[in-house]
Amino acid sequence: MKETFKDRLKILMGSLRPYTFARKCGIEKGLFQNYWQRGKIPTYENLLKLQKGTGCSIDWLLTGKTPALGGRVDKLLFIASDAENDARQRRLVDTSLTLREIYRTASDKDIISVELLLHCVLRQAKRS
Repeated sequence: MKETFKDRLKILMGSLRPYTFARKCGIEKGLFQNYWQRGKIPTYENLLKLQKGTGCSIDWLLTGKTPALGGRVDKLLFIASDAENDARQRRLVDTSLTLREIYRTASDKDIISVELLLHCVLRQAKRS
């Protein structure tokens, strides 16, 4: 089955409702309805809003093709072009989006706590 633009929106939204996701990205409800229900492709301005709101690649959003990482960790969010069929990849995307939201909204103290937790998990994983 060929992945559609709407399928990729579903991946980005995770557990959010469509209009909650649209509001988070700064896209008007009526416009988002065109994308969500009618399968229309957003304007460039709204593609940029989706990119800014989620950290996704516009290439991935439009085509489903994963961009080369090129050493940039921020592109890690979209290694999941087959995420519908792979629960582990979907969890990676959901977790990455959650971490992005924490960095965007949480206090420095909370961010440091998350970083310490991740450091401990990574250290333990290396031992295993």
